[in-house]
Amino acid sequence: MAQPSNTAIQYAPTTSFVFLNSLDRYSNGVAPPAASNQTTCSDITYSTPGLSNISTVQLSGITLSSLWWNQTGATASVSPAFYTNLINLVDYTSGSNYLITVPYGLGNIGSVISNMAKYVQASGFGGTANGTAPIVVATSSTSTALYDPINTPAGTWITWYDTRTTSPKSLGWSRVTTAPDGTNIANRRQLFDLLGLAGHVPSLAGVAGVQGAGYSTVSWSGGGVASTVGAIRYIDVISPQLTQFAPDVNSCATASSNSIARLTGAVLTTQSFQTSGSSGKVLRVAPGATSLRIQLIDDQQNPIPTNFPVPVPYVGTIPTGTGATSTTLSNLTLSGIANANTTFPAGTQVNILTLTNAPTGWNPGVYQVQSSTSNTVVIPYTTSNANQINSSNFTFSIAPCWLTSTAGNQNGPEYTLTFTAIGRTSTG
Repeated sequence: MAQPSNTAIQYAPTTSFVFLNSLDRYSNGVAPPAASNQTTCSDITYSTPGLSNISTVQLSGITLSSLWWNQTGATASVSPAFYTNLINLVDYTSGSNYLITVPYGLGNIGSVISNMAKYVQASGFGGTANGTAPIVVATSSTSTALYDPINTPAGTWITWYDTRTTSPKSLGWSRVTTAPDGTNIANRRQLFDLLGLAGHVPSLAGVAGVQGAGYSTVSWSGGGVASTVGAIRYIDVISPQLTQFAPDVNSCATASSNSIARLTGAVLTTQSFQTSGSSGKVLRVAPGATSLRIQLIDDQQNPIPTNFPVPVPYVGTIPTGTGATSTTLSNLTLSGIANANTTFPAGTQVNILTLTNAPTGWNPGVYQVQSSTSNTVVIPYTTSNANQINSSNFTFSIAPCWLTSTAGNQNGPEYTLTFTAIGRTSTG
């Protein structure tokens, strides 16, 4: 009779599933009602002790909350969370740059262009006593591209020029290197790109209208490149614990090399990879792994924002003031404001509205604070001569604006992710 063999017997692999639900980061699976107690799901490490028994996984499916992705889709090109709301206005005459900030919102490029003159007025470039805004920004009135008067390609281009009669400037635009929060955004897609300004022609100082207007050379609408991209093109779902047998082949040089799933489509809810079955994507599980980190990144390998800015209206009595003086040709001093130095720090923006006795040349609106004292605020404002505006009986209201909060994960997203798993070969 043959003796029992001491050789290990190899059993066939067994199949199981790995379920991940982003709401599992909360103990009861429900997001806390208080936003300050909520967390993001753009980067979660799940405790999965049984993962150490798993050899490979295949994506079975991913289900997403669609509402959140509207923050990034083609209809929401301008997003502070993705830094596509910033652009530099370049003053070629004096060699200065002015950061233009578009406030929070799900606005499209067309609405941004319509309001760009006001956004410029709200910046350090300032307002003017010569007109309602210091710059005209408009869409081309015909389908003819200004850079090609012979051909008539479909699309819409933007034009601009300085409206000031005193010291007008030659103006253009540039990308932003560093965001106000200190983030390096030099290599991110920006508003400059969405507007098609890479090859734009600056305006000419002192020549109003089309002859001296600056213009873009890429359409922002109607077939141009700028109209086909939003804040980001797609989102990759990745994990350091899951690696591929072979790298994906991408036309995008910055694409992730270990994507589990790719979210595409108008609002980034379409899963573009094959799922379970003979064509589904299979990934190796790191030996001994007992946790699974799932990260969401954009098409340029930047993490999806952990918190989206949400508008916070000013709460409290709106301060008022009395008196305005243009002591220089470039700014205006508003006076008689209670606690101005603590309420309105330099660099913030304020909404100034007329109450009574508006002086000639004053245009109410949003302006950037240059400086403040205990009861005065100085804003950029161009006049023809010093003391052009000098009124002691002008009364106004002044309030902080464009305030936002990133407390909590107010905008999601939430998702469920399922893998078909193959266990590691066991011996006995």
